[in-house]
Amino acid sequence: MARTVVSAAKAPRVAFPLALLAGAATVASIGGDGGAIAGIAAGSIVLWVLTPVAPAYTGILAIGAIAAALSPAAALTGFRSSATWLIGFGLLMGIATRRSGLADAAGRVLTRRALPSDGSVDARVVYRRFLVALSLAAHALALLIPSSLVRVLLLAPILSEIGGRFDSRQARVGVYLGPLFATFYGSSGVLTADLPNIIISGLGESVAGHPIAWTEWLVHMYPVMGLTRVFVVVAVVYAMFRPPAGSAVDRSLDDGSAERVAGDATGEAGIGPAASDAPTGRSPARMLAFLSVGVAVWLTDFLHGLDPVVGAIAVVALAFAPGVGVARFEEVGEELDVSILFFVAAVLAIGDGLAATGLSERAATTLLGTVPADAPLVVALALVFATTVLLAFAMEGLAVASVLTPVVITYAESAGLPLTPVLMIEALGLSNYFFPYQSAVLIAILAEGDVETSELIRTTAACTLATIAVLLPIHLGWMAALY
Repeated sequence: MARTVVSAAKAPRVAFPLALLAGAATVASIGGDGGAIAGIAAGSIVLWVLTPVAPAYTGILAIGAIAAALSPAAALTGFRSSATWLIGFGLLMGIATRRSGLADAAGRVLTRRALPSDGSVDARVVYRRFLVALSLAAHALALLIPSSLVRVLLLAPILSEIGGRFDSRQARVGVYLGPLFATFYGSSGVLTADLPNIIISGLGESVAGHPIAWTEWLVHMYPVMGLTRVFVVVAVVYAMFRPPAGSAVDRSLDDGSAERVAGDATGEAGIGPAASDAPTGRSPARMLAFLSVGVAVWLTDFLHGLDPVVGAIAVVALAFAPGVGVARFEEVGEELDVSILFFVAAVLAIGDGLAATGLSERAATTLLGTVPADAPLVVALALVFATTVLLAFAMEGLAVASVLTPVVITYAESAGLPLTPVLMIEALGLSNYFFPYQSAVLIAILAEGDVETSELIRTTAACTLATIAVLLPIHLGWMAALY
């Protein structure tokens, strides 16, 4: 019955009137420019959740509505954001990584290291090894590359290649989402692993003169919301996506062996690239060198202060350079789908509009105003966390960090609360999402085209609910023990 109702709501003839009704009700209740942008946000969220049309098309409608209600300049602010173009250049990086053969070569190396040494033919055993090993490796990248978005864009083509070894779609989705979510959700445990962490800590220092050291963040956040959270994410993904009994997996490596091992007694072949399909020449090595240039830019941002998109542009320029690169730029149209950029731009434009009209700040102040001034630390932290999660339903995470952090600082100082755990719990709240429109990282995962929107939403919601139900109480207890 519930599925029937949801399916009916997804029909355009139902979803669009619901979106118009939500938007009109919001405009009527708030009024002014703030009401207009909030109404556009409400209507867009309804369409993004129900998906009667592609999210990018909803983005175009939202951009047009903002242009009419506010101004064309306000509507196009999302296209001026580096996050939008980091995704765009990241898609080009993915094409070059696949065309060069690096994704396939990396997949074979990781396969060799992850496959059970006992020669197991059970696809479920191989899947478990892949899921755990790749998730831990992806999480380890959080210590090196200071952006979840960059890490996702680097890992996606490799994980897609590895997942192709399974004939089960469940296994392919699990191998793809598990490591990406491990590096995304686990990033809250490391100060430099995600941009919201950096923005919040930076505002804490600039607004309140309260710096947070890297090791201080690690001690407070990593035990529960770093490594432990990665294992919880892996458990959630394994529970949702795993190969059924009798499925097959390709165990062939890059040593010339094209052996295919079936996971059942019938001897049916698995799927995946054969060893003879391995690329020849130096393209994989060159692409790895080009990616190293980007990594060097990202790792040294504390020296030069360049935006992460600069590193992505450098990689793309080298990868498609005539006579030097690994792919022809004239051919990218065959694979590149830039429509996702309208989705990103609309999300960011809505966030900017809510901030520019002062609506998001008023909402944050109102929500935090419900917290008693004499509330115990654990209660205050829980309510700051809830406020952050609620605001993230209307705005992309980076916009929430920029708007909410000054309000949180004022609240903590007036209530006499220690600022360090308050800022950290805000950062934690910004790593809990339910829908792709809430984070550029989730939009990037969706843009790669390896998972369906419904699969991404279900996994995101499950990981978030597991964090809130299982890890948040433990983390609050840890904070109370420290203070």
